[in-house]
Amino acid sequence: MADDRMQGVLRDAADAAALVVRLSWQRMLSAWLYTPAGILLILAACFGVNALIGLSAVSFPAGVACMIMLFVTLIACEAVFGDRKTRKVVALLDIPVLPVFYSFFAAKSPAHHSTQCGFALRYINIFFCPSFVLLPLSPAISGVEVGKIIAVFIVGYGVMLAFTAYFVRGLQIVLGTHKRAMTERAEEMGDEDDDIPLTQVRHASDASEAASMEPSSRRESAPLLLEELRAPLRAQDPDRITGTGGPPAAASNTEALPSPTLLRQNPLPLTRPQRWATYINARADILTYSGIFLLAGLPTYYGAGYAMPAQLALNVLAYFFALSLPPRWRKYLHPVLVSSALTILGIWALALCRRDSLFDGLHAYSTKTRYLQLWGAVTKPAPTGTTSATPPQRRPPGAGDLFSSVLDVSIVALALPMFQYRHELRRHFLPIIIPNVAISVASLFAYPALCAALGISPPRALSFASRSLTLALATPATANLGGDLNLVAVLCIMSGIMGVLVGPWALDVLKIPEDDYITRGVTLGSNSSAVATALLLASDPRAAAFSSLSMSLFGTVTVALTSVPPLVRLVAGLVALP
Repeated sequence: MADDRMQGVLRDAADAAALVVRLSWQRMLSAWLYTPAGILLILAACFGVNALIGLSAVSFPAGVACMIMLFVTLIACEAVFGDRKTRKVVALLDIPVLPVFYSFFAAKSPAHHSTQCGFALRYINIFFCPSFVLLPLSPAISGVEVGKIIAVFIVGYGVMLAFTAYFVRGLQIVLGTHKRAMTERAEEMGDEDDDIPLTQVRHASDASEAASMEPSSRRESAPLLLEELRAPLRAQDPDRITGTGGPPAAASNTEALPSPTLLRQNPLPLTRPQRWATYINARADILTYSGIFLLAGLPTYYGAGYAMPAQLALNVLAYFFALSLPPRWRKYLHPVLVSSALTILGIWALALCRRDSLFDGLHAYSTKTRYLQLWGAVTKPAPTGTTSATPPQRRPPGAGDLFSSVLDVSIVALALPMFQYRHELRRHFLPIIIPNVAISVASLFAYPALCAALGISPPRALSFASRSLTLALATPATANLGGDLNLVAVLCIMSGIMGVLVGPWALDVLKIPEDDYITRGVTLGSNSSAVATALLLASDPRAAAFSSLSMSLFGTVTVALTSVPPLVRLVAGLVALP
């Protein structure tokens, strides 16, 4: 009896495994082959562009250069080949759909089930984690300086928000664009519907709203693949099937008779292999990274001393947990902050088991060996009087180095939303460009000088120049200035959270009309970047378009300005750096 039961379990497990393979082989092929191949190709392009930039005296991030080149190329492609062929090019450039994290998010958002979006843009938040995870390695900072940083951040955010809102609103009044009718605005946004696949994300909201009408417990317990696994319905009673071509008399007699009670035909329950397959498919990514952590990460870490597989899986699992928190919690507990805190605790626990310290674990998390160092053959110049140079010893990359490397792919991918809203950029060029350039210049000169006058250390003062950029572009801008990369990560994320908490309320207090979507979008995009843009996607998609444009352009202008050596020296002089 026990043998028969065991054979049944094994047979059901084999059937479940076969069912999982049949239903998800395309997703897994995309996740583990197409997506990594696309990422490697983009990184190779960034590496080549970086080599060309290295031949000049300009310090410009390769990722931003590739983003600008991609945007210009798409514009030229549309002008030469037309919209239809350009859409095909964009579909090829878009990182393949159904990436490694897909099923987890698809269970959370039905809209993603039929939508293609760039992997590097959809999961850009997890690539910001290294900046937060490495915070304990930052130099010690006094409580007085922390208070000054908080004061400058809060006051500066309010002043810059008001300045941006009134500046953009004034331009709107001068140019007359604030008088556009609501119908014309809706038509402007409708023009973008067929441009590139990214625009289709919001149009699945009807399905999401329909799904939200069901009880929450039922929605959570029914994975998306349930319909594919469900057994066929029982056949109806032939006597109850009525046709449409019967004689009128028969129809009238039927109507006169009392209608019988219709029996509800419930589907047959799922078999055990189908239940197992549904569970595995709904949690494929969590199970995959748990397996990597237990079966590959821990043995490699404690056997060979290489921490990357264990720490990478740990970081991803922490991010999954952060995303599973209730939406009202995530409004204050940003997934990057939660997952980074959990990752630090996990790295500490893993290091203690090896009798190492937290700092040892963090140094293994980031060995400073990104793709540029890993692929490059850079050697130190030979000292005077010697005949050869010793090449630097490169350590294998850590989990943080992999995330930081893929962040360059996310920077390149920012060209896609910019191209998506190219018509808005052309129609409202001045109200978008002029405020972003002005705010970029003001931030670049005002923040460092103010922070230095208050006694904040020079590297942290320089970090404030990139305070409101999206972190993907704030990182290279701050690196060009020589600022504190860890502090700028905190400032950027907190700026986004401030935009979600007080941004709409502050615009109401400033008397910015709700239908002025240009002012609202540009103001929140340039002050609160991607986090506020995500808020606008749910409340005002028209403003979200301009927020996305403003976020990308503001960051690009700031990176371009910080790539000019004389300008960098001028800003450094404001904080008394040589």
